[in-house]
Amino acid sequence: MSPVDYLMPFVEVGRAVFDGAGNDHVMSLTAEALTRTLDIKGCFIKMKAYKGDHIEVIGSKGLSERFLFGKSDYGKNWVCLNLPESTVCIPQLDDFDIQGEKALLEAEGIQSFTVVPIAIRQETVAMVALFSGTPREFTPEEIGFVESLAGQGIQSILWQRRVHSMVEKEREYLRSFQEISSAINESLNIGKVLELVVTKITTVMGVKGCVVRLLDPKSQNLYVARSHGLSKEFLQKGPVDAQRSMAENLAGKVVVIDEVLTDPRLQYPAEMVEEGVRKILSIPLTVRGKFIGVLRIYTGEGPKFTQREIDFALAIGQQCAFAIENARIYQRLHHEYQQLLCDFGYEGSSE
Repeated sequence: MSPVDYLMPFVEVGRAVFDGAGNDHVMSLTAEALTRTLDIKGCFIKMKAYKGDHIEVIGSKGLSERFLFGKSDYGKNWVCLNLPESTVCIPQLDDFDIQGEKALLEAEGIQSFTVVPIAIRQETVAMVALFSGTPREFTPEEIGFVESLAGQGIQSILWQRRVHSMVEKEREYLRSFQEISSAINESLNIGKVLELVVTKITTVMGVKGCVVRLLDPKSQNLYVARSHGLSKEFLQKGPVDAQRSMAENLAGKVVVIDEVLTDPRLQYPAEMVEEGVRKILSIPLTVRGKFIGVLRIYTGEGPKFTQREIDFALAIGQQCAFAIENARIYQRLHHEYQQLLCDFGYEGSSE
């Protein structure tokens, strides 16, 4: 019996990946290589969809469309419909006691099957199901081959999805920035602009909530101008002292809190925890070097704020400060104009 050539499938699939072949071609080639090398009836490769919770066929060989895509009445627990946590091996169909599913396999001419999870970065993202027309148990060497070959194509798909997601996020950031800029240019209603800012940031960044606080020069407290996604109890927890609550903002510095439980820069850490907040990004709002308030973004458990997210929030914060200054200049000029009319004894409409 000649030794199995495990190298050539990697060469074939690797060449297709590096040549820029489409994902459908790469995964079909992978399924064909697995079926040929392991000398089995057929196989399929399923993966988590790019969007949504379902899994989808991304490659197959030797199996009918009815078996792959036909509607099943055999329940959601059917092993081929869910990503397994560990390898599932049924070396003889006679040992498989779920009758409906057994009938489905027998109708396809299958006598044994094995389902192998494919994990990337310790997360199961795909699976390979191997089907044989005779009783069969796969060796650890064969299972390792399946994991490695399928993982090569899966890695390529995940990388493409990551790039696509990054491009989509950049477009979303740009659209939001343009929408906020347009609102500033078209309206002197600062409340409307700030409402748009806190809502957009919460949605686009996928965070728990966002608030714009402005400085009261007399009390040196930061009062809520607009907020989104945060409870009334949290917002009314007490006066927020600019000198005690992330005071580095006063010097124009961005503050990133990675863990509210242990960071000493917070004025109300217990209330943060009760609100479900674990991380905070606080952007100073400044006009010509003068501190006027903060844009604060709150989120729960999850990854740290990325530099791209910080840059986006900083750009929005600058737009906020610009909008606030515009509104204040308009109010001051409007007041001065009204006073001028009074000085000249004009009592008509000022509209």
